Amino acid sequence: SMSSLETRDVDRDSLFLMTDLVRGDGEPPASVRIRNLSAGGMMVEGDVQLQRGARVTAELRNVGSVTGSVVWV
Repeated sequence: SMSSLETRDVDRDSLFLMTDLVRGDGEPPASVRIRNLSAGGMMVEGDVQLQRGARVTAELRNVGSVTGSVVWV
């Protein structure tokens, strides 16, 4: 049986997927790399300027379109 720490590591997959991040400000979609993904959020990196609180949408393979707010940059 796995400890809760090991289970957390399994649930939070380290991914290297690319996706287009659509921003709510009307700017063109930005290509970003998804570095970390869990039920509670995701970490992306890319050449894109985002402000804390900005609304963004990403299309995730096998999940669909997800929308959230930027918590930190």
